[in-house]
Amino acid sequence: MLQWRHFTLTKLLLAIDVGNTHTAVGLFKGENLLHDWRLSSKPNRTADELWILIESCLHAVDISSKEIEQVGISSVVPRLTELYREVARKRFTSEPVIVSVNTVPKMIIDYAPPHAVGADRICSAIAGFSKFGGPLIVIDLGTATVFDVIDQDGIYLGGLIAPGLNTAADSLHRMTDALPRVELQFPSNVIGKSTVESIQSGVLYGSIEMIDGIVRRIQESLKLKTKVIATGGFSGLLKTQSATIEQIEPNLVLEGIRLVVEAQ
Repeated sequence: MLQWRHFTLTKLLLAIDVGNTHTAVGLFKGENLLHDWRLSSKPNRTADELWILIESCLHAVDISSKEIEQVGISSVVPRLTELYREVARKRFTSEPVIVSVNTVPKMIIDYAPPHAVGADRICSAIAGFSKFGGPLIVIDLGTATVFDVIDQDGIYLGGLIAPGLNTAADSLHRMTDALPRVELQFPSNVIGKSTVESIQSGVLYGSIEMIDGIVRRIQESLKLKTKVIATGGFSGLLKTQSATIEQIEPNLVLEGIRLVVEAQ
């Protein structure tokens, strides 16, 4: 069975999770997440601009860059991967650990090809299995709604990728003349009494039914009951209405980055 708890670092580790829309930055000491920040993932930024943002975050909590001894990066934006790598090398004098199938050789990835699995999905799977074991379904509710499935032995089985809530709502606004951009919150009734409420209901309740339906289908395919956890920006909102999401883990990818760095 796959094991991820080897030893715990006591050094300060900076974990950087670069997503399509936002970048999460976490400061760890050992297993403890001391601080975390959320930045926008703008690909036209320079390495110097990224450094100014990170330095300001560290300065706000009285941490010097000289205290950071290790850097781990999970990124789904190739240009930003290289820029954050440059920041780590230049500002922290540290060769960062870049999460990929090459840095998690102990994990069996049943996916074709294995290197096509996003670094964030790898981190979620590793952290989820480390905390809860398997079989496990991890749902990441961000720009995309992503399902990852891990079996009882820690083997990554694959998953599903669907449009995220903002992606769905923005598409309705961009591709029609009359539908407005709306704030994503549950309306008072599933039957919308205005255009705004109708979009909110369709996007949010539609996502809930998709999530619960897909979870049931995955469990039927596995012929097993699984633990179901969620992460990502919309996880707290959707858990209130979901019949299948059991627990929220908001920093799952950051935790996964830490575990990958520890295992090197």
